[in-house]
Amino acid sequence: MQIQSKLKPGGSSGCSVCGLTAAYQFNEIGKTGECKYCRGFERRSFKGGEKLLEDLALQPGEKIGVTVSGGKDSIYMLGVLQELLGADLILALSFYRPGLTSETAMDNIRKTAGILGTELLTVTDREAYARFRRNFEILLENPNAAAVRVLLCAGCRYGVTARLYAEGQKRNIRKYFSAASYLELAPFKEELLEALSPRGDSADGLERLIAEYPALNYDDNLAIIRRDHHYKYKNNQTMRGHLHVGPDIQLFDFDDYFENNPEQIEKTVIQKYGWQKTNRSWHFDCIIEDIKDVFYYGLLGYTEMDFKTAAMVRYGLLTAERAHEIIAAFDRKIANSYGQMAEFLKQHQLTHRMPQLDMLYKNSPYLVFPADSAAARQQ
Repeated sequence: MQIQSKLKPGGSSGCSVCGLTAAYQFNEIGKTGECKYCRGFERRSFKGGEKLLEDLALQPGEKIGVTVSGGKDSIYMLGVLQELLGADLILALSFYRPGLTSETAMDNIRKTAGILGTELLTVTDREAYARFRRNFEILLENPNAAAVRVLLCAGCRYGVTARLYAEGQKRNIRKYFSAASYLELAPFKEELLEALSPRGDSADGLERLIAEYPALNYDDNLAIIRRDHHYKYKNNQTMRGHLHVGPDIQLFDFDDYFENNPEQIEKTVIQKYGWQKTNRSWHFDCIIEDIKDVFYYGLLGYTEMDFKTAAMVRYGLLTAERAHEIIAAFDRKIANSYGQMAEFLKQHQLTHRMPQLDMLYKNSPYLVFPADSAAARQQ
């Protein structure tokens, strides 16, 4: 039986320019129908390769660290920097979490580094999977949109910042490049925490959220959650880097120098490096992203994809009509994801959590709980 996605409140209404969904509770649609992001939009300028070399100001023999996830943006960045600097001046750094990191992403990194002749150093976190599994169960017991990133990504943000830079520092590397795209910033995650605080402070909101989940207080889990909030790579409101890893570290944002065109970048990395993708063309290096989409869409009616397509419309990379088509297809897929989520629980020995999964789908105004599911047949 073909199951259709449920409509968002307000149907297809939203921003008259970028199409950002009306379900986004922190939006402020103006009198002309534009969202707050379109009203305040200023196209970024890009400095280019010559300015990049000038800003780096490398000393003789000095190397840089380049963080790579295996996605198209970081692979493209690695290739461009190799052309500008040469492989001998680059150390590629990746963060691997067995059981969570996409093996396709790791294959992309190894293959590209081999083609470019770039040295690759991989930092492995063998504790991440057990922490994710336990926090995932806690979230299923009490689904809360503000808790999704906090619980499911515990340990990751610190890993891809401080842990990678610490490894680079052992090689006397003080300058690092990241390819986190300005098209992919999703401010609602920070805003959800801010909304929990009477003074609108995300750190205070985090503490109030933690208090609602006593089960999180195991081992060093709370310390890791707090550390991750402190070490977040970018502040979604200001787009400024916040490292907190020492005054002698410099982080350069690749997107300050080169415009991000996802379609063009994907074609380039496929042609040059044989890049492969899974069912996601972005944020696909970690299997947790699919889980986050289910919670965000199920609880809020939108995901990070809504913000990416809206940003692409503002930059002229998509028409509003095409963005709507992409979001509609993406939403349908998530809405009808019950079977995939049930299989995920089975693969990860979590079938005892099926009742909680059923409740998530049954209670959501956006997710479809199929009538032919095992739980429905038992009723």
